Amino acid sequence: IVKHNGRLISHAVKRLVEDYESNPKSVLFQILTMLFEVCGARHDIYASDLHEAAVDDIVFKLAELARKGLVDDNYSSKRKDLKNFKENLVTFWDSLVLECQNGPLFDDNLFTTIKDYVVAISCTPPRVYRQVASLVGLQLVTSFISVAKTLSGQRETTQRQLNAEKKKHSDGPAVESLNKRLSITHENITYLEESMRKIFSGLFMHRYRDVDPEIRMLCIKSLGIWVVSYPSLFLQDIYLKYLGWTLNDKNAGVRRTSILALQSLYDVDDNIPSLGLFTERFYSRMIQLADDIDISVAVPAIGLIKQLLRHQLLSDDDLGPLYDLLIDEPPMIRRAIGELVYDHLIAQNCKTPSVARDGDNESSEIHISRMLHILREFSDDPVLSSYVIDDIWDDMKAMKDWKCVISMLLDETPIAELTDMDGTNLVRMLRASAKKAVGERIVLATDNRKMYYNKSQKEILENSKSDITNALMKRYPQLLRKYLPDKAKISPLIDMMMLLKLEMYSLKRQEQNFKAAIDLIVDAFFKHGDKDTLRSCIKAIAFCCTKCQADLLDYAENKLKTLEDELVLKVKTAIKEVEVCFTHAVCICTGARSNMMTVGFAGR
Repeated sequence: IVKHNGRLISHAVKRLVEDYESNPKSVLFQILTMLFEVCGARHDIYASDLHEAAVDDIVFKLAELARKGLVDDNYSSKRKDLKNFKENLVTFWDSLVLECQNGPLFDDNLFTTIKDYVVAISCTPPRVYRQVASLVGLQLVTSFISVAKTLSGQRETTQRQLNAEKKKHSDGPAVESLNKRLSITHENITYLEESMRKIFSGLFMHRYRDVDPEIRMLCIKSLGIWVVSYPSLFLQDIYLKYLGWTLNDKNAGVRRTSILALQSLYDVDDNIPSLGLFTERFYSRMIQLADDIDISVAVPAIGLIKQLLRHQLLSDDDLGPLYDLLIDEPPMIRRAIGELVYDHLIAQNCKTPSVARDGDNESSEIHISRMLHILREFSDDPVLSSYVIDDIWDDMKAMKDWKCVISMLLDETPIAELTDMDGTNLVRMLRASAKKAVGERIVLATDNRKMYYNKSQKEILENSKSDITNALMKRYPQLLRKYLPDKAKISPLIDMMMLLKLEMYSLKRQEQNFKAAIDLIVDAFFKHGDKDTLRSCIKAIAFCCTKCQADLLDYAENKLKTLEDELVLKVKTAIKEVEVCFTHAVCICTGARSNMMTVGFAGR
């Protein structure tokens, strides 16, 4: 059933439990035989052997079978009929525990024997034995926790009922019955917790450092579940330390499993007071893992650090090395760090233990001002600035508040006083954010793949382009006019022309603003001599000549023709000036040479 037909597990377990009442030895033999078979042992062990021999003797026989090669590896098999083997195995033991919770679970025979065999098999040399026994033993603890939680709820209810009866000053049969029930429930919980401890010490403490990384991962994943689901027992440093130690495991999968377990642990606010010493001991390793060589480890590690910040378990001084990852090459790492930076430094959601994201409700000006403070560190390198903007863009709505950005550039917002450096960074941010909003890359992709969008995505991008055009249409000439003399700012502003829906100028009757913008771009072409500005001007005007219609197209083409004519004229004038200068220089040189020759003849 476990191997091939998981649907029958529930029925089979009920039959076993029913039969156990009348013939416990036979049922115990069936269950242990099933355990040996799922381990893969082709055995000749009989009921009499189990009753007469010690556990170690039986396990030794199983090990001998493996040494002779008489073992089937059901656990790692790729056969289709065994694809649900692990899931069915877990379901069987969970069902067995739950079905026995009202009887055999506490008879000190059935599960005591099962635990002894599971622990013993988990310590044998054959890997397949250790794999199956570890899975079974860890699942037993998980199932015991489920029953213990149910009993804990019953104990609390019984205690309340008992307190209510005592308030009535009654010492009758009701109080006696409640006291007895409370005592039995408490004994059962204590029994289960002791069973958990035995499996932990007998199985987990050996297998969490097994040579097989899959067994190590299974142990750490299970421990994470136990701590979260049953903190009254497992939320202690004697158990938590294993999660910390495995952060140094040589296998990336184990490190990742440990991080994910810690994430689920820190996600529960009630756990935080008990995690102080653990955090103090292992936080430096958690920070180091943000730069792990394996991306599947680094990304969740960054998420874990974000949780530590939310609970104020880290200081800002601890985060210095993380900010360098904003310009790290793997996009997934940059994206994770960008999310952390937004939460901690811009929205400042991590500054308060409150779960509510109050920072998201602050004004766009405040968020943009904080973003500019970050960009000051990268002002000397526009490429690095683009990386930072790209990392944070998805989380930061204020970066898409076009009207706010434009108002700040035009000094219309009293909240933010921009320095010259801030102004340059804000212009760069406007261009980069607009490019991302319309579906363009602002950071080179490592794979150089072309970006493809489906119909709904294209519609979103078109709407974004419309929003940008609406916000910029009337204000664009003002921006160009204000920053025309500034070489660092004018080029990114001119690039904005290529991100607009030019047909909207006609639809909104804003032809004069379009013409004013074109005129200012032409002025910028002749005012600045650096290649970035010249290239931006030519691209912008050429774009207008391609995308405009009717009168606006004529105006753009005329401007381009005028620019060409004026440029040709300037080049001709410059050539003539060079020729005149050259002729004058030749004359001077010839005259000087004649004078030298005259002096030479006179000397003779």
